[in-house]
Amino acid sequence: MSKKQTTPQDVQGRNKKIKVALMCIAAIIIFYIGANFLKGVNVFHKTIYYYGVMDNAMGVQQSTPVMLNGYKVGFVQETELVGTNPVKICAKILFNENIDIPDDTELVIMSKDLLGGQMLSMVWGKSKTYLSAGDTLKCSLQPGMLDGIDEMKGQLASVLASVDTIGLTLKDVLHKEGGGKSLKATLDNIESTTEHLNNILAQNENKVGRIVTDLEKFSHTLNEASPQLTEILNNFDQISDTIAKADIAAVIENANQAIAEVKVLVNKVNSGEGSVGALMNDDAVAKKLESSINSLDELLKDLKEHPKRYVHFSLFGKKEKK
Repeated sequence: MSKKQTTPQDVQGRNKKIKVALMCIAAIIIFYIGANFLKGVNVFHKTIYYYGVMDNAMGVQQSTPVMLNGYKVGFVQETELVGTNPVKICAKILFNENIDIPDDTELVIMSKDLLGGQMLSMVWGKSKTYLSAGDTLKCSLQPGMLDGIDEMKGQLASVLASVDTIGLTLKDVLHKEGGGKSLKATLDNIESTTEHLNNILAQNENKVGRIVTDLEKFSHTLNEASPQLTEILNNFDQISDTIAKADIAAVIENANQAIAEVKVLVNKVNSGEGSVGALMNDDAVAKKLESSINSLDELLKDLKEHPKRYVHFSLFGKKEKK
């Protein structure tokens, strides 16, 4: 059986098939490279994967960039929920740069812009021990610029309501008859007052300067006397502690009891009870006491002037007169 001869048409058809196959292979390669390029993957560089486990992803998702001092060193390739009690989210991070990462390096989730985009910022560690490919990095969360807006909504609403009220009041004032003139007069008065104050300050510039100088001297003196003032304040503090520790209630109770006893005594005196009460309230007793005192005074005077009437002294004695 004879071998079939190859004709030029067969060769041409075979060449077309080869070209189509090469074009398909090239298209597939270009599509693969382009798709990875759009994802941020450089197929011509070695890729290294690390992982980050976080409690709250805060919008971190596929293609979230990983930045080191503002330079993009990788991105999040995918995220996955790895735990529910507690909740844990794992991010698979692809690094395009072959760098040695200290094991105390941390990934911080933060806002990329005001529109709410997120990024992972690397806080470079100082450890001399480095991570290996596939290790897990620590993750933390940095509050965003707009995270506190929800808490401020109530306050902002109150402020806006006040501003709206002020605006309506001004509108009513301006629309009333003569409102514009009244507002202009008020502004003119303010301007006149300001000008008057400026004139007063200009005329008393030296006095104002002296006042400022005196205040500066006083401040300097106060600073110098600060240790003494501190000591005085400490003494007051000790006194207050002593007073606080004292049994104030017992002291007040004793004082109240003493006052009550004095009150009872005064009432007895006023009512004429006892010698003091009789003396204070009975005129007869007072007169008798006064008479007794006067008699005693006369006796003492007579004793002083005529002592022989009352004292007899003799060495040999003396016969009594019959």
